[in-house]
Amino acid sequence: MKKKLINLVIAAALTGGATIGHAASYNTFSPDGVLQNFSGIDWHSNGGGWIQGFDLTGANVAGDTDVFTLTYQAFAGVFSTTSPVNELHVASPGSASGSYEATIFSTITQTATCVNDGCSSINITLNSGTWDVFHDDSPNANQAAGTGFLDGVNILSGTWDTGNSSFSATSGVGGGFLTGTVTDTNNTFINPDLLGTTLQASLIFPGQSSPTYTRPAAFNGVATGPNTASSFVIQTDTSQDFTQQQVPEPSMMALVGIGLLGFGLASRRRRT
Repeated sequence: MKKKLINLVIAAALTGGATIGHAASYNTFSPDGVLQNFSGIDWHSNGGGWIQGFDLTGANVAGDTDVFTLTYQAFAGVFSTTSPVNELHVASPGSASGSYEATIFSTITQTATCVNDGCSSINITLNSGTWDVFHDDSPNANQAAGTGFLDGVNILSGTWDTGNSSFSATSGVGGGFLTGTVTDTNNTFINPDLLGTTLQASLIFPGQSSPTYTRPAAFNGVATGPNTASSFVIQTDTSQDFTQQQVPEPSMMALVGIGLLGFGLASRRRRT
């Protein structure tokens, strides 16, 4: 719902023509026969983010900082092309009826800085991070269990390079941007080759609850455990737009950043 409000460029669609039963390639053709290259992914709003090592708690003063880790996992909702989605499996609360799925697993480190005394306003900057996208012809990603997100074929990989975001504990909202670089493209699935190109990502923390959001019990086999002030899990919603440009354009960076996840969650924890 909120991702529509920020006008993300990731539309609906995916994979090769109506006669293809599974994703031999994440490219597709428009009705006039023109190849529509894969250009982005809209990850489902049921994604999960796990904040670890966050300790901006108590009556902090302006300038206080903290480094924390955000781990993110989700399954794809739609792929950006101009043709209808073909057999994409979107796990619950999606239709869960397709024959294959795409998933993402990402880990980033960020620095949170109190903007004011009391830390009701927080700025977040990206330190570093990596992301991997997987294709799986046997859909099994389970957000509740936190399993099945890394067992497919690795089709895209990359780094997170820059990003800034902000969060207001008073209003409970925040936003920013995140940019990265593609370090590997599996051309069996993705064309053109995106190696070395840039991407932009949006990420929001709408705070949805069950059944729209399912809290993961684990990330890559590591149990999340109960939420604490410094380690907690939150609902996340993000998209990736692959520009196929070697040099990032500042005008493309006005999207909501992954950092927001961590800060929104942290602030919510701090207030409780």
